[in-house]
Amino acid sequence: MNGSLISARGTASPARQRGMVLVVCLLVIMVVTLIAATATKTSTYEEQMAANAQTYNRTFQAAESAVELAFTNETLMMEAADASDALSSTVSSAIGSSGVIATAQMRFRGEGIAPGNSIGTASTFLYEINGEGTLEAMNTSTLVRQGFYRVSFVTSSDQ
Repeated sequence: MNGSLISARGTASPARQRGMVLVVCLLVIMVVTLIAATATKTSTYEEQMAANAQTYNRTFQAAESAVELAFTNETLMMEAADASDALSSTVSSAIGSSGVIATAQMRFRGEGIAPGNSIGTASTFLYEINGEGTLEAMNTSTLVRQGFYRVSFVTSSDQ
């Protein structure tokens, strides 16, 4: 056989294959490590996104609660009407023990005839409520603005 490196079966001799197994194993280990690092980073980002979504939901629900709190507050409504275009005083409420605070203010936007009413015996008063939910521990807040009409039926004194 003349000292050739090719064996009788036509494959390379073991002397030439000695380093290939090491190189292939190192490449496989490197690929698996990259996949594991990417999966870890992706799961960390997904956890942060879930926490942000939960925080937003908590502050949004608190802002909605603040709007509801202001909507049912007659004193705030009268104060807003007296202040004309300025904001009323602030009404605040802590939401449970979670550190979320609901704050609301109201603004009087004007007076007119009720939409869809052609008779003219009803006046409408347009108000705007600014409800804010705040979570100070996370340094975040959500603002919700909602308008509403209050209808008042006025009777004529001429009758």
